[in-house]
Amino acid sequence: MVADALVYHPTVAHYLRFVATTVGRDKLLRTLQYFSRFYAWYLYRTNNPDRIIAPFEAIKKQFGLTRKCLRIGKNVEHFKAAATAFDNTTMDPILKYCAIGRQLGYAMYLSLDTVTYV
Repeated sequence: MVADALVYHPTVAHYLRFVATTVGRDKLLRTLQYFSRFYAWYLYRTNNPDRIIAPFEAIKKQFGLTRKCLRIGKNVEHFKAAATAFDNTTMDPILKYCAIGRQLGYAMYLSLDTVTYV
């Protein structure tokens, strides 16, 4: 089928290997974003002026947008996982459909997340 030809194409496998390298960067950016969020909250709670808090708020927002940019294209990974679960013949049918639904749910979430970024 056309879907199988697309899902199991070597180009898709190569793309998924590339997308998998962004996981470490996302964790680092998330750590920096949450530290910036915490530090902005701490500065706010200790009654510092807004001019001191503003850079950390900006860093928090920019790292959030950067992380969203890194998630662009991750939906392909979940569509492939759903196709792989659909092709699995040894799995219990109920678990199979739950796995397919889960992967399609993640794929749709990431697709809509990409639409909100663009």
